Order: sequence, then C-alpha cells, then structure tokens
Amino acid sequence: KFWIYLSGMHASYSTLIALQILGSACLVWSTARAAADGLAGSCDAAGEIALDSEGHLVLADCHNTTTLGFMLAKLEQLNSVVAAQGSLIQQQQQVIHRMLEHDCSAVRGSGLPNHIALTTAGTVVYCDMEHDGGGWTLIAVSSDDGQDTWTWSNRLLWSTDTSTFGSLNHLQHDFKSAALHSVLFRDVLFVHSPSGVWASYHNVSNGTLTFGDFVAGVSEQCYASSDSGFPLTAGNFTPTALTCGDTSLYFNAKDRDGQTCNQIHQLVGGNDFYGPGWNSVGNNMCPFDDVGVFGSLGPCSIGITEGNGEYCAGPFSSVPAVGFGRALGLNTAAPASGGNNMRVFVR
Repeated sequence: KFWIYLSGMHASYSTLIALQILGSACLVWSTARAAADGLAGSCDAAGEIALDSEGHLVLADCHNTTTLGFMLAKLEQLNSVVAAQGSLIQQQQQVIHRMLEHDCSAVRGSGLPNHIALTTAGTVVYCDMEHDGGGWTLIAVSSDDGQDTWTWSNRLLWSTDTSTFGSLNHLQHDFKSAALHSVLFRDVLFVHSPSGVWASYHNVSNGTLTFGDFVAGVSEQCYASSDSGFPLTAGNFTPTALTCGDTSLYFNAKDRDGQTCNQIHQLVGGNDFYGPGWNSVGNNMCPFDDVGVFGSLGPCSIGITEGNGEYCAGPFSSVPAVGFGRALGLNTAAPASGGNNMRVFVR
C-alpha cells in the first residue's frame, strides 16, 4: 500500500514529487489489487482514493463518488503545483548549466525574475530581468539617503577608483558593485525610484571595456549641442523643458553657464558633473546649464570650491538631482530617506 502523508494539504516539495511519481499508480489500482492488499469493498472500476482520519491516502469505498471527485480534484491541483515547481527547477538548472561568468547577460531572455546570483568569478550580482529584454547587471545606486558618497572629491569612483560600498540588501542606499570594474558592456540602463521611470541606451561601448574604463577614457566635455550624446533606445523617460527637451545620455559634462564652448575656458568653474548624467538648465539657458545640480548622479563641482556634497547639496542646492529625477519632478519621497534613488545597470 502507498501511504502518503499530507499535512493539511500543505505538502513539502518532496511529498509533491512523491505524489507525482505514485499518483498514477494509485489511480489505476484494480479491484484485484485492492483485494490482495486486504482492503474492503469491491469495485468494477479503479479503486477510489481518500484521506483517512490520520491524513493518509488510502483506497476507499468505490461507491462514495463525492470523495472520489474531491480527491481527484485535489490531486489535479497538486500535480499542477508539481509541474510549476518542475518548471522553475528546469529554469534554475538552465542557469546552472549556462553559468554566469561575470554578469547577468547569460540569463537574458530566460524568463527568470529579478534575482541575486553568484557568478563563477565569486562575485554576487543583482540581475534586472524586467527592463528592455533583461540580463542587466547592477553596478551602482546613487541615492538621496543622507550620505555623501558620490561626491566630487570621490568622483573617480565612477572610473579608476575600484573601491566598493553598500549592500545588495539595502539598494535604497548608495551602492557600488565590483561589477562596475569587471563587466564588459555595450548597453546601460537607469531605473529611478520611486517613480519607476527608466531609460536604456544601447551601444554606448563596444563590449571591450568596463564601465569604469569607459568613463576614465572620457575627458571633461563641453557638449556643443543636445545631439552629441548617446540617444535613448528604450524607456518611459519623457523630456521636459528642464532637460532642454533632451533624453540623451552624457558623460563628464561641463557647465556651460550660458556660454559657448569657445567662451567656457574663461569661466573659473561651474556646476559640472562627472560620470553619467543628463542635459539640463538652471539659471541661465539651454543647453548644459548647471548640469551637476540638475542632471548628475552625484559628483558635482561648485565653482572653484568644488564642494563635497552629492549633487552640489548644501548652500547652493537643497534639492538632489538623482539623475533626471529632479528635472522631471520625480523625487517625491522624503528627502534624505533613500526613497529617491537611481539604479545603474550594464549589459
């Protein structure tokens, strides 16, 4: 006899597997087999399955069709659960067999949800599988969390400084992964919280550089026009007047302060940004005015003083940029709470 114990029908995974293996055998037990096992009752069809008082599956009175219908329905539900579990296991096995080498691109298109994974290189990474086809590896989070981490003094964290900080368990705070210096990339993704507004940019690099190497290779730029950046590929980022009608991505941009690029050398300093950022306008005119204050992910210079607050926070600006968050009016969470943040991914 097969006795399979179900604890209030909340079966363990091993029990569900046992049901999957044994269920068909139980359903086709014949009258002869029932008699051979000493079970009461005679049937013209397959023996009926029921739960006894201790919760065991047993052959029951074949004439009790209510019990039969109930149990068959329950077994069908359990088989559905087993099938779903088996599907998930197959997906996980695919991940294991394909093995992440350095990043999440190996599981692009796998159907897996967002998850944390351990790569063969021993690096723990966070994979975004929701946006623009998935397979994105998190490299950084810039957050208005009351900490001054992504500052002008620390601007090389985006390029040659390989220091890491933060935790995958607290992604509402400033964070930097070793993946910023180890993953070779082509595409970049930015996801803002709490708004959910996102933007991806394809073919920013050619797949031979890490993000840090790429930023290090970009000199400080006086962008001449808003068509000189990397164009938006996908996302729900809608431009406004404060982004100068522009959605392109830029790196290491200088504050033009209403000047032309031929005049900008005369300035003693401006609100530049380092690393990735966006076009914006402050108290002068488009394009690229006060970009560190309105379009940066942290490192922002304040004239010749080159202040040490993220997004030029302090006397100059009390409202954080958080990428395009300020310019689009997206930073609706409480200041310094970490609720306003932007995640940066590569693929």
